[in-house]
Amino acid sequence: MKFRNLVSVVGLLLAAGGCIPKKSAATGEQQAAAAPTDVSGLVAHNLLKNSTFEDGTSLPWMTSFSAPASGEAMVQNGAYCLRIDGAGTNPWDAQVRHREMVIQKGHSYTVSFKAWADKPTKVRPKVGQSGPPYSEYWSENLELSTAPQQFTGTFTMYEPDDGTAELAFHMGGGMVTGGTPLTVCIDDVILADPQFTPTPGQQEAPPPDVLVNQVGYLPGLQKLATVKDASTAPLTWEVLDAEGKPVASGQSSVFGQDAPSGDHVHVVDFSSLTQPGKGYTLKVGDKVSYPFDVGEDVYQQMKYDALWYFYHNRSGTPIAMPYAGEQQWARPAGHLSDSKVACAPNTGCSYTLDVSGGWYDAGDHGKYVVNGGISTWTLLNWHERTKHLGTSAADYADGKLRIPENKNGVPDLLDEARWNVEFLLKMQVPDGQPKAGMAHHKIHDESWTALGMAPHESKMTRYLRPPSTAATLNLAAVGAQCARIWKAIDAKFSARCLTAAEKAWQAAKANPNVLAPASDSQGGGPYDDKDVSDDFYWAAAELFTTTGKGEYKDFVLKSPSHAKIVTHTGEGANSMNWANTAALGKITLAVVPNQLGGDQVKLLRGQIQSAGDAYVKLIDENGYRVPMKGDAEGKYPWGSNSFVLNNLLVLGLSHDFGKDPKYLNAMQAGMSYLLGRNPLGQSYVTGYGERPLENPHHRFWSKQANSKYPEAPPGVISGGPNSSIQDPYAKAAGLKGCAPQKCFVDHIEAWSVNEITINWNAPFAWVTGYLDEKAAVKTPAVTGTKPGGQKAAKK
Repeated sequence: MKFRNLVSVVGLLLAAGGCIPKKSAATGEQQAAAAPTDVSGLVAHNLLKNSTFEDGTSLPWMTSFSAPASGEAMVQNGAYCLRIDGAGTNPWDAQVRHREMVIQKGHSYTVSFKAWADKPTKVRPKVGQSGPPYSEYWSENLELSTAPQQFTGTFTMYEPDDGTAELAFHMGGGMVTGGTPLTVCIDDVILADPQFTPTPGQQEAPPPDVLVNQVGYLPGLQKLATVKDASTAPLTWEVLDAEGKPVASGQSSVFGQDAPSGDHVHVVDFSSLTQPGKGYTLKVGDKVSYPFDVGEDVYQQMKYDALWYFYHNRSGTPIAMPYAGEQQWARPAGHLSDSKVACAPNTGCSYTLDVSGGWYDAGDHGKYVVNGGISTWTLLNWHERTKHLGTSAADYADGKLRIPENKNGVPDLLDEARWNVEFLLKMQVPDGQPKAGMAHHKIHDESWTALGMAPHESKMTRYLRPPSTAATLNLAAVGAQCARIWKAIDAKFSARCLTAAEKAWQAAKANPNVLAPASDSQGGGPYDDKDVSDDFYWAAAELFTTTGKGEYKDFVLKSPSHAKIVTHTGEGANSMNWANTAALGKITLAVVPNQLGGDQVKLLRGQIQSAGDAYVKLIDENGYRVPMKGDAEGKYPWGSNSFVLNNLLVLGLSHDFGKDPKYLNAMQAGMSYLLGRNPLGQSYVTGYGERPLENPHHRFWSKQANSKYPEAPPGVISGGPNSSIQDPYAKAAGLKGCAPQKCFVDHIEAWSVNEITINWNAPFAWVTGYLDEKAAVKTPAVTGTKPGGQKAAKK
C-alpha cells in the first residue's frame, strides 16, 4: 500500500500549541501546560461524530492493524488511546481512523487535536481516501511527547467530492521511535468545515421487551413470542387487534435465564389466534410488542425478494430497469475484464481463462467456487424438491422472477441458477495444463477494495487463485446436478455439465489433498478447508443420482459420511455449510429418485428426520426458540443466521418425509427469530419488519458509507451474531464479552457480524419458499415447545 498526495494543501505546517492539564496515559500524573489554542469556533462545524470520548465510547472511531502489527484501542481518562504491541513495517500498520463523512471540493478545512504518548514517538495524521488509491488531501509527520500538545492545520480540497473520506492517525512502522509496547492517545479531535453545520441526531428508541416476528405468522401454525422480564411467576398477556381490542389472552410460561441471550425470559404461546389480520400487537403488562400480521401471505413476496438478491449480484452484465426495481439499484456491467484473467504470480500456471459472469460472493467482488457451489446447489435443490415433494413449482416458472430471462420458456429459478453454473464451468483447468480438470478455488482482486464502489468502478487487477480439491469436487457435484436438471431442457448444456463433472471427479481423485491455504487472504477470503472427505461424498452422491454408475454408488456406500447426518454440534449444531457438505449428498439421495434402493433412501430420510428432531429439541432449550446453539463454550459462529437457515431447511425436509407438524412449527419458530423475535429486536432482513436490517456490509449497497450509493434492496439477510467480532467497528461498539445472540451491530463497517453472502441468501430463499408453500396448512396440535395457557377472547 503506497500513499500518494495528489492535492494542493494549505497550511501544512501544524502549530504545536500549548497543552492542557491531562492525566498521562502512562503514569496518570498531571501534566503542566500553557493555555491551548482557541478552537471553540470550530466545534459547531465539526464533521466528526465523536471528538471528546467523554462518554467512554469511541465509535465511529476504529482501529486497524496489519499483521504482524498488533495492539488494542481503549478509551481511558476521557481520551482515545491505542496500545501498540507490535509496530509492523509501515506507518499505517497500526492506526485509528474515523469515517462516515464527506470532504467536498472547494471547501477549506481545519484539523485540530491533542495528542501525546507514554514515551516520545511520532504520529502521522492524514485526511484522504479510505480505499485505493488512498489519495491524501492533508497529512503531516508529528513528534509527540509525554505531555499533551495541541496541533492545528488547514487545507483546501481541490479534488472531486469524496464521500468515503477518513481522518486517520498512522502510528506504526517507522513512526515508532521508542520501541514497543507503546500507547498513543488523542483527544478533542476536530475536522471542521465552516460550510457544514451538523443536524441533531435522533436517538433510536430501544426495542420493546416483548419480542415477536415483526413480519407475521402463518395462521395455522404455532405462534410464539419471547418476553424479557425478571418475574418468576407467569405473566398475563393479551393480543390486541389494530384497533386496540383484545382478541386472545392467556398466561406466559416462565423460561428463566437464557444463556445465549443473557436475558431472563418468558415464552408466550398465542397459537389460538388464527384470524388473519394486520397490525396486531402483543401486550404483557405495560409492555407492548412491535405490530405484526397474521396471514397466509406473509412470505409471499419475501421468497421472491430473497431470490432477487442473486440477480442484483450478477457479475459481467448490466443490472438494468425494469429488473433492477428502482433506478438506484441499476448499474453498468461489472468486471468485464473477467473475460481474460491470468493466474496469480508465482502460482505455477501461465494461461488465462474467461471467468466472466457468476455471482459476486459477498460484500466484496470476489467469486469463489466453494461458496458458489453450495449456493447454486441450494437453489437447484429447491427446484428438485418442489418437483418431487412439493406443490409450489409453478411459483418459480418462467415469468415469475424479475430477471431478463423471464420470457425464455425455462423456469426462472433455473435461469438464475444457470448464471452461476456457467461461471463454475469456466473455472475448470483446461486440458493440457497442469492439474487439468481441477477447478480454480477463486478469482478476486489483488487487494481488498474499499466500501462505496460499484463493480464497474473497480480498476483493481484480478487474478485466478490456484486450483483446490474442494473447488474441484464442488464443480463435480453441481455439474452432475446441472446435467440431470437440464437434460430435458437443454441437452447440449446438460452434456457439457456432465462432461465437466466427471472430468472434475477424476481430477479430484488424482489430486485428493490439494488444499486452499488459510494464508491466501489478500483481496479475498481464503475459504480454506482441511478435510474434503465430505466433498468427495457429496460429489459421488450427485454423480450417482445423475448417472447410476456403480463406481459412484460404491463410493457413496463405503464413505464414512454415509453412516449418519452430521450436525456439527461443536460448530453451532449445523447440518451443512460451505465447508461441511456431506449433508448435501444425503439430501439429494433422499429427495431425487435414484437407483440406490428403497431401504437406503429410507435410511437417509430417517437420518435427516433425526437431525430435524435434534433441532426441534434445541428450540425447547432456547428462550428465543431458535434451532441453534453455540460451540462448546456457547459462542456463536460467523454467519450464525445461515446456520439457523440451513437447520430450517432440514426441518422442512423432515416435514416432507414424516408430515409431523412439529417440524413445521419449528420452522416458523426459527424464522421468527430471524425476523425480530430475538434479544435485539432486530429483523435481520432488509425491507422487512419494524426494525429491519439497514446497513449490511456491501461495496455497492453502501449508502451509509457514501450517500451517492444506494441502500440495499429488500430481501437481503445478514450473517448475524458472531461471538468472535473480528472487525474493528464491532470491537469499538463495545461487543467484547457480549452474550452470543447480542454480538451484532447493524453497521456497514461491521463485516464480521453484518456481511451478506450468496450462501446465506440461498437457504433464506429455500426456507421462505417452503413456508409460503405451507401457508394454508393447519397443525392439529401445538407441539415442539412448552405452551403457556391461552384462550380466545370473547367477541
